[in-house]
Amino acid sequence: MSIKLFFACAITLIGALTLAAQSGTTAEGLKYTVLQAGNGPAPKMGQEVMIQVEGLDSTGKVEFSSRDLGYNMHFQLGKETDPISKARDLLMTQMKKGSKYREELPFSLLPAEAPESKKSGYIVSIVEITDVMDAKPAACDLFVETAEKSGIAAAEAEFKALQKNNPKGYSFFEWDINAAGYKALEAKKVDVAIALLTLNNTMFPNSANTYDSLADAYAAKGDKEKAKANYQKAFQMNPKFTASKEKMEKL
Repeated sequence: MSIKLFFACAITLIGALTLAAQSGTTAEGLKYTVLQAGNGPAPKMGQEVMIQVEGLDSTGKVEFSSRDLGYNMHFQLGKETDPISKARDLLMTQMKKGSKYREELPFSLLPAEAPESKKSGYIVSIVEITDVMDAKPAACDLFVETAEKSGIAAAEAEFKALQKNNPKGYSFFEWDINAAGYKALEAKKVDVAIALLTLNNTMFPNSANTYDSLADAYAAKGDKEKAKANYQKAFQMNPKFTASKEKMEKL
């Protein structure tokens, strides 16, 4: 699943607040309520966080859950420079590990690629910060750099070597590799995306999302057979991946 689509549907965080304010509305129109004040460390810019998200429909029913779908969402505060990410990251620094809060996001704040079905009213989400840690260099970022300079084969060899001997402490988070794969797809570097997402699938074979993402890359390349096989695997592993089934049926 695309990181941009997921965040568009579930987790765009705008504006700053403090834990002293348990509920309110930001200047941008985002309504928020702190459901649970965390007692762990507060993340700082440059650090990394793990989060879980639930997206709710208009009746309050959970439409999707990152935990149910097997996501372990991870990102570094301050790494992305777009306005939404900057605001989201600022909000995170006001929270603590263990915090859980509800947000109601006006459709007017959504990025242009958000689905039409989400462009009215509010998108309601429950966000939980599950971990805070110091940042490490991401192996997937190194992969992309090496692929551009020396080719995909060299990047794959370097990536696999780091898994065995990693003196600089490169990280290998599933979510990071997934995001890097989709960025490569957006940049029309389909072969780089397939290579990255294949490595992710090899490292995390029990994650339905790695199959779904790899299928998206094969679909972008026009390889319908491999795309269908991976969509089918994702749905078989986790029937809550209904999007995989829908994409498979459209091929």
